[in-house]
Formats: sequence, C-alpha cells, structure tokens
Amino acid sequence: MRRATRRTGRFGYQTLLPTHVKAEEVSATLHEGVLTVTLYKAQAVRPRHTSITES
Repeated sequence: MRRATRRTGRFGYQTLLPTHVKAEEVSATLHEGVLTVTLYKAQAVRPRHTSITES
C-alpha cells in the first residue's frame, strides 16, 4: 500500500493488519522519508503442497 501526505510536523496513521499476520514479528524502518513495514504470514495461512503419486 502506498500513501502520500503533505503534512508537516507530528501526525498519526493507523491501519488494521490482516488476522493471518504474525503480529509479534512486524518490523518497520524509516529511511530518507520512506516508511517500510515488513509483515510475515502465519504458518497456517501458507499454501500446502502435497505430492500425489499413482499406486
């Protein structure tokens, strides 16, 4: 998601995280005015691949 604002000084922005995100492993960095937020999917949400063999 990209969001552009022209405010100066203090401000706040809130957003809801999806429920399938590991909230304890969220990290954020601010570099040259760009905020990067990294979210990790919970293990249960990742797709599972199952091999099917002919018997």
